[in-house]
Amino acid sequence: QKRRKVESQPRLKLYYFDIKGKGEPIRLMAAYAGLELEDFRISDRSQFTKMKENGELPFGQLPLLEVCLDDGTKHALPQSAAILRYVSKLAGLYPADDWIAAAKVDAALDQETDAFIGPTVVSYTTRFGIVFDDATKKASIELIQKETMPRHLGAIESLLENSSTGWIADTAEPSPADFVWGCRLGDYIPSR
Repeated sequence: QKRRKVESQPRLKLYYFDIKGKGEPIRLMAAYAGLELEDFRISDRSQFTKMKENGELPFGQLPLLEVCLDDGTKHALPQSAAILRYVSKLAGLYPADDWIAAAKVDAALDQETDAFIGPTVVSYTTRFGIVFDDATKKASIELIQKETMPRHLGAIESLLENSSTGWIADTAEPSPADFVWGCRLGDYIPSR
C-alpha cells in the first residue's frame, strides 16, 4: 500500500489534556506519518471549562482537532475515533480502496471500545450517570479482570497471530487500530 502524499497538508491543531489518554494515538500516528500537528495541551481545568462554555467543543469534550484548509475554512472535529480516521486517511494509513481492509481496521477500533467500556464506566461512573457502591465496584473490577478483558485481549491476540504483516488488521503499515491498541495496552497493563 502506498502512502498517500498530501499536496498541501491542512493545518492541524490537536486540543487535549496534558496526558496520553485519547490524544496519544493521534499524536503518534501523525508523527509516524510525518504530518505536522500542533499539539495544544490543556493543563488547567478552567481553560477546558471556558472552551466548553464558549461553545468551542461541539460535544463538550476533548480531544478536538482543528483543521484549517488552504482557503481559510476551519473545521472542528470532535471524537477521538473520527479524528484518528481523518488523520489516517490524510496520511494514507487507512485502506482507502479496499472496503474489506477498511472494515477490518474499523472492527479492531470498535473492539477496543468494547474491551474498555467496562473499565471506563467503573472508573468514571458519574460521567455515565451510574453510581456503584464499593462492593459492586469491586465485583465489577474483578469480573472485568478475570473474564471480560481476557476475552477481548484474546480476540486481538488472534488477529495478530493470523496477521501476515504483524499489524492488527493485517495492513501493510500500522493502521489507527495499532496506534489505539498500543497506547491503550500501554496504559492498562501495569509496569512491573
